[in-house]
This record gives sequence, structure tokens and C-alpha cells, in this order.
Amino acid sequence: MLKRSLVLIFSLFFLLTLFTSSVFAGELQTTLLNKLQQPGQSLTRAEFVSMLVQAAELPAPTWPVSLPLDVPAGAWYANDMKTALVAGVISRTPKNTISPDLPVTQAQAAVMLSRVLGLPGVESPGPLPSPVPNSHWAFVPFTWLVKEGIVDPTVKPDAFLTPAEGAALLDKVFGTAKEAKEIMEKSQATQAVIKTMRGTGDMSMSMKANPAVPVQGLPAYIGMKAKVNYEMNLDQGLHQQFTMTMAGLPQTIPPMEVEQYMVAEGMFMKIKDPMTSKVTWIKMPEGSVPNFMELMKQQSKFMQLPREFDKYFHYRLLGEKKVGEKTFFELSFFGNIPNLAQFMNMVGAQSGLNQQMIKSFEQSGSMIRGINMVGKILINKENLYAEQLNATAVIVFADKFEGKPFPLKSLTANFNFLYKDYGTKIDIQLPAEAAKTQGLPMTQPGTTPVKTN
Repeated sequence: MLKRSLVLIFSLFFLLTLFTSSVFAGELQTTLLNKLQQPGQSLTRAEFVSMLVQAAELPAPTWPVSLPLDVPAGAWYANDMKTALVAGVISRTPKNTISPDLPVTQAQAAVMLSRVLGLPGVESPGPLPSPVPNSHWAFVPFTWLVKEGIVDPTVKPDAFLTPAEGAALLDKVFGTAKEAKEIMEKSQATQAVIKTMRGTGDMSMSMKANPAVPVQGLPAYIGMKAKVNYEMNLDQGLHQQFTMTMAGLPQTIPPMEVEQYMVAEGMFMKIKDPMTSKVTWIKMPEGSVPNFMELMKQQSKFMQLPREFDKYFHYRLLGEKKVGEKTFFELSFFGNIPNLAQFMNMVGAQSGLNQQMIKSFEQSGSMIRGINMVGKILINKENLYAEQLNATAVIVFADKFEGKPFPLKSLTANFNFLYKDYGTKIDIQLPAEAAKTQGLPMTQPGTTPVKTN
């Protein structure tokens, strides 16, 4: 079960990377401050929630929502409270109250903001300075907000926000969202017609075991680092080479060299045994992984997804950045997918993915509690090609999968990639020795091994 689950997870990471291949600044502050009815010296919880709902453009619920007991039905912020409750930005107490008139602290604002952005529920890779110790209830959100430059590490967590400070914070996060989204959409549209490209970079993954589900031989922590080089031709497939090192295992394993082809004939891997230097070609069994050729062919449709996807991803324009002779737009993005099955059904409906592919991802959806993505991307100002990506993806697993306790708690992946050679001649052909390889049989319980030619 674990091996099959990991195959689905890595397939999902491939799909997510397809989504990620100051005009408005200042204006939002004024709009938010004008929203307040009778602002005081400190910003109240109700006022901050109301400003946050407007700044993030959270959609109002389309069904009746009851208000907490301490929120008057006629309050000017009542509808925003309903929106925030449904979105999970705030929660009722056991007595069905939310204390709307209490001043909001920096820590409370950080937590609510992190929920809207969909920041991961595990701390950011560090070490980074934080305004609170790791035992504090707002520690995890602060680690990400500090890492992303949204909050200063010297902020006082118990200090009350003033209206001006609250508006400035939300303007910093959402004030350039429209411009950033426009740049991103233009870049995606430009790249959607490009069929070839190359990439190189570093990737690392760390898996934490679920302490409540002990598995013999499974360490509490497993880490992997890889140097990756790949080239893509949407008509022919994907070819990549990577050198991988593992950490956390009971015994030391030398670096592994792997070459991989994802072509019309299937998915093939060339593995060099680090102990004996023996080279082996393996063909993954049909049906064990989604059709990667189909995924790549659908890339142009992924890059033109409708407005419904805005609730999953937020963008910020950090400004322009000069690197050598080139000028780039620097964007940051935040993504949160709380329900993978629902998300993949929406993807399939919009992009034409076949039912087998959707079903494969739905299988992984039942073992995943949530997926979060945070990162930065550099887009060439002249041609709008994305040339650099730094991203972190965090998967938090469900306690059970297919009725059995799941042995993994979380998986964190870090990507640092450079992209180049857009639209150049790239020829991807499966080597003859790989084409002769027999496919591995399917080994899931209750299934018949798949016959391959």
C-alpha cells in the first residue's frame, strides 16, 4: 500500500508543477480603512476579519449561515463574519461566540491571514528568526510569514493592531494581487504555445512517519536530495536525469543515478546500482501511474483554468528584479488544496483529463488531508517566460487510507529550478535498450498482474 501511495504522490507533484511553471499598491489601504464604521485606536477582531474578507475577495456563502450569539444580525460586519466562518478563517467557541469587539493582536492576525493564504500547517524550513518560541500557538504561521517577508521577525505578537497597521498588512499581501495575476496569466498564455524547454535544478523531499502507526523498518524521518536535469517536448515526451542521495535510512546508501523517460510507450527508468554499478532498465506497469504524455498535452488547458481556481491560489507582485542583463517580474504565490478529489474533478472537467487519470488522483485524495504550496517565480519582463522557480510543497496525510492506519504523517518537497531553451529544437527518443524492457507486473492485492508486450 505504501509503495503504491508514494507513486500517486509523486505523480501529483508532477501535475502541481504544471500550475506553477505596484499599480494597485496603496489603493487597497484606503478602501479598507473606508470600510470601517467607527475606527478606534485599536482594530477589533470584527474589523480585521471584515477587512481581510474584502482584501482577499473571499466569496460569500450561497447557503444560510447562523451567526455567533455575540454578533448582532444587523451588524455592519455580519455578512463578512459569515463568510469568514465558512472559509475557516475564524472559529466559534464552544459557547458559540467569537468576541468581535475585542482588539486583535499581531499573532491573531497572523493566524487568520495564514488560513486565508493556505500556508502549510508545519513550520517553514529554517532556521529563521521568529517573534515567538516554537511552543507558541502562532509559531508555525509566523515562520512562513517571516520567510515570505510579510511579517517582520521583530513584531510583538501580543501587541494590538491599529487600523492603519491592519490595512498596511493586508495591502502588502493583497494590494498587488490583480497585477500579479495578470502577469501570471500572460506568462502562462505565452508558454502554453511553447512545446519544448529545458530545466535544471535541485529538489529535496523529507517524509515524517506517523508516530501513532509504527511500521517495522520505517524510520521516523526519511530525506532525499536530487540534482535534476530534464528536457521536454510536448509531442514526444519528457526525459530527465537525476542523482539522488538518501538520508535517515538504517544504512548509508551511495548516491543513485537515475535516468527516466515518459513517452508514448510508457514510463521507463534506467537505474544504476550504487553498490555494483550494474545498469537496469525498468518499465512501470500500465495503470500504476497516470499517462504523463496525456498530462503534458493538457498543459495548455491547465494554463487557462477558470476563475473558480482563484480560491486555491494567491499571487503577490514583489517588484522587478535585475539579474545580469535581464529584468524580471518577481512574483510570490500561495496555494492550498484542502480537498484533492474535488480539485481533481474540477481539473478534469476543465482540461479534458480522462477518467482513469482522474481516478488515480482520487485514490491519493483519500489519503491526503491537505496540500499547501508556497514559492517565488521570476518571469522575464521581455518575453514573459518563467525562468526561475523556488517553491515548497507540503502534503499532510490522513490518519487512515483504505480503512488502514497510514504510516506517514507529512511530506515536504523543496524545488529550486531554472528554465531555459524555450521553443528550441529538442528531440526525445526512447533508447533501443529501454524499448526492449518488459513491464513490471501490478502487485496490488486482489489484482491480476498486467501483461505487457
